[in-house]
Amino acid sequence: MRRRALLAVIAAAVAFTGCSAQASGDDVVELGEFFITSPATIEAGRASISVTNAGDYRHTVVVTDASGAVAAATDLIDPGATVELDLGLPEGSFSFTCRIVAQGSDGLVDHFELGMASTVEVTG
Repeated sequence: MRRRALLAVIAAAVAFTGCSAQASGDDVVELGEFFITSPATIEAGRASISVTNAGDYRHTVVVTDASGAVAAATDLIDPGATVELDLGLPEGSFSFTCRIVAQGSDGLVDHFELGMASTVEVTG
């Protein structure tokens, strides 16, 4: 029941912008329940990065700078899908998170609070 409710809320979630249909980057960000793995560093100005959802639910990646400003984000990514996220980031530290919050049978399920976060250093 909880899984069905979570899927219904995720399916109805507001999608973010910034992804395209196919991935082609060398660096890969992987998502799943409830983790995000990412490279420790990427080059400043990089055009895009591949994002793969290895989980059973739809997820997103929201990239924010140290001030919390959103620098890039994906739409909802279906299980098993890979998308390309356009970045072009300047040097600095960035958080890669899944910001989905869904109503489950035991209350709210916050993907970020369950561990879907990673820090990436963008270097020159």
